[in-house]
Amino acid sequence: MFFLPGHGKSAKLSTEEKAGKDAVGFSAASACGLTTERLTIDHRDLGNFAYFFETATGNIDAPQTTGHLDALADAMVAEPADPHENSLIPPVFTYFGQFIDHDITANTDREDGLSVIDTEKVVPLERGTVRDNLKNLRSGALNLDSVHGGGPVVGGFASKLIDALRFHGDRAKLWAGTVTDAGFGDIRPPDDPARDVLRLRDLLRKGLVTEEELRALPKPLRDVFVNEDGSIRVQRAVLGDMRNDENLAVSQFHLAWVRLHNEIVQRSYTHGDNHPDAPGAGSDALFDWGRRRTIWVYQWLVLNRYLEAVCDPETLNDVRKNGTRVYDRFFANNLPARPDLMPLPLEFSVAAFRFGHSMARDAYDWNELFGRPFGAPLTDHATFRQLFEFTGGATPPMPLPGGGGAESLPSHWPIDWSRFVFPVTEETPDRSARRIDTRLALPLRNLINEPEGAHAVLKHLARRNLRRGHRLNVPTAQGCIAALRDGYGIDTPQLSPDQIASGATAEAVLAGGFEAHTPLWFYVLKEAETLSGGQSLGPLGSRIVADTIVGLVRHDPDSFWNAAPGGQSWSPADSILPNGVAITGLPDLMRAAGTLKD
Repeated sequence: MFFLPGHGKSAKLSTEEKAGKDAVGFSAASACGLTTERLTIDHRDLGNFAYFFETATGNIDAPQTTGHLDALADAMVAEPADPHENSLIPPVFTYFGQFIDHDITANTDREDGLSVIDTEKVVPLERGTVRDNLKNLRSGALNLDSVHGGGPVVGGFASKLIDALRFHGDRAKLWAGTVTDAGFGDIRPPDDPARDVLRLRDLLRKGLVTEEELRALPKPLRDVFVNEDGSIRVQRAVLGDMRNDENLAVSQFHLAWVRLHNEIVQRSYTHGDNHPDAPGAGSDALFDWGRRRTIWVYQWLVLNRYLEAVCDPETLNDVRKNGTRVYDRFFANNLPARPDLMPLPLEFSVAAFRFGHSMARDAYDWNELFGRPFGAPLTDHATFRQLFEFTGGATPPMPLPGGGGAESLPSHWPIDWSRFVFPVTEETPDRSARRIDTRLALPLRNLINEPEGAHAVLKHLARRNLRRGHRLNVPTAQGCIAALRDGYGIDTPQLSPDQIASGATAEAVLAGGFEAHTPLWFYVLKEAETLSGGQSLGPLGSRIVADTIVGLVRHDPDSFWNAAPGGQSWSPADSILPNGVAITGLPDLMRAAGTLKD
């Protein structure tokens, strides 16, 4: 049978679902970092999740569906040394996408409340229930509150930590952390000590928090910072979103934005770059000014470089030419209670924008000690697993080669961005993202730093994604394509059942009946694999991703589109020149932040 969505008033919540509603203000550190206290929260303070296509056909809901989804997930995990994994996309875009996701969305991948998936059988929820009760723990806007701090809901201790994000020596700037000398020499640039994100040890050293204060915190907030034996987890990152320290690549990308903010502020001291009160403005005013301009650079790069790197050019050009027709109607139907909140479609958050999982590599040409040139490297490449070990959430964190652990990132582990941001060549195939396709890197079958789960689900990324989409009743790909055609007059090429049931996943697709009723996340990957050889998203994936992201910027009154001089035509190269660099792409971003030299 098919599961067809309920309409109108939501169904009565189950006990499990009520628990999720009550816990909406209880954001675990793995979800959005600093908002970790139980609060009484009005849903109007939170962003909305809803559906682009609420009446579109849902997934098959049969007794065997959960097992069929798991079998499909297992078939998606690649074998080692896949000769066809390399794309022409620089690997920075894998983690740029993850950074964007953490900036705009949280609460669709938490194992509690509405979205429990570690069960024997996953039962889809009515869409009205999801829409009315699942709320975004981030603002939904592309506003870098993951870097500068903030978000829709912040408790007392969280507010203290957010205030600590500002550098104690100059509160117009953000506080970056320093590395620990590991005896191998430093990886440069940058040529200054700020090569790590801010960590708890830095706050302890300055007396901004105390060990006694941390041990007195309520559970589970205490567990974020204190080990079971009472020792303090000094390596814990202190960020606007602690998920940005879940792997070292996204952590180092986060650091680049911290440094960019500081360079923008620093330039205002000597050049007065369009600051209305520079150079004599107070630190709060200058912090806000630097924050706003850093956000504009970020938004411009997202629209003009990130989307160009991952989207089908024809679809992206249509969105640019004809506007965000889908998101515009979605926004009007899901108006936020506050102007700083942006609604997000579940087709985007739970399915299409998870395409980046397929871009993660097994190993990276990380820096001169973990990649080429092969003089006397510590290892040939930095492994995907190692990127998760050098975070504050690992057990144990920050291991040193001779044993023991560092209190911050060891000095031989900062990234060499020259290996991540430049175009891929025949000589540098390991300096690329994996293709966007239905084959995931082997480590994604057994994620480090994640719990096993009673049904072996939580460490298996593909199982999590497919089960989550089923639980939250995301429409099938075919349902989305029909809704675009019938509701918007947008004709989208559709894969045939034979194309969907092809390759290594064919048997699992046919067994589940997914060739005609395809889970959206899987379809987005199969579409990219089939129509672009994995070099970009296909038409449906590009439509959902580009329409949403461009729509977020268009509807944000404070975005560069609406607030910068020149509006939509504004470019950071027009006026923002940190380190004297005119920012036109990702290499320029790293040069401006002082983390890349030619």
